[in-house]
Amino acid sequence: MANFVLPGPNDRTIVLGGTGTGKTIGGAGILARQRFDKRPWVALDFKDEILWDMVGDPPMRKLQLGNMPGKKGLYRMHVDPGQEDELEEWLWNIWRRGNCGIFVDEVGLIDRNSDAMKGILRQGRSKMLPVIACTQRPVDICREFYSESQYKMVYRLDDVRDYKTVSMFTGGHDVTERLPDYHSHWVDTKQGAHFKLGPWPEPKETARQLRENVPYNWFLG
Repeated sequence: MANFVLPGPNDRTIVLGGTGTGKTIGGAGILARQRFDKRPWVALDFKDEILWDMVGDPPMRKLQLGNMPGKKGLYRMHVDPGQEDELEEWLWNIWRRGNCGIFVDEVGLIDRNSDAMKGILRQGRSKMLPVIACTQRPVDICREFYSESQYKMVYRLDDVRDYKTVSMFTGGHDVTERLPDYHSHWVDTKQGAHFKLGPWPEPKETARQLRENVPYNWFLG
C-alpha cells in the first residue's frame, strides 16, 4: 500500500476547488512545509490575499514585479490586471535563473498561452522550479498544469465540465465523490495512489507555520 507523502522540493502540485472549499488554505498548507532555506518561494498575489497579511512582513517580504527574490525566504509579489507582459518577462527571468518556487493562488489569471509558465512547468525538475498552483476553474488553465503536476488536490467543484477536465489527469482515480466540507481528494501520480484528506489547519495556524519556517533574522540588516 502506498504511503501518503507531500510534494518534494522539485515537484509541481495543482489544487482545484470552488469558492469557499478551502483550496487556498490547502495550497498554503503545502507551501508552509517547504524548505525556504534551500530556495526562495514567491507567491503571485492577484487578489490581495488576506492570509498573506496574517503572515506579515517580515517574514513574507514584498517583492515588486520585475525584481528577483533573494537566495532564500518567502516573498509576496502583487500583480495587477494589465501587467501580463511584465509578468511574462518576470517568469522568463525566473526560468533562466532557476531554483525558485512559485505559488499561485488563482492560476486562471495567468494567460493560458504563457510560454514562460509552460516552460517552468515542463522543465521544473531540471531547473529546480517547484510550483503550487490553485484554481477554481479547471477548464480555464493550460494543459501543462495537469500533465506536469505530480500531485493533484481536488476539493468540491461546481461545474461538471471541471470534473471532466480534471479526471483526464488522475490516472483513473475517481475524484467526483462528494466529500464533507473542506475535505479533498489527493492523487499522487508518482505512486499511482489516491487518498482522501481531512481539513487542513485554520488560516491562523497556517500563517504561524509560515512565520516559523522563515526566520525574521534572514531579512535583518
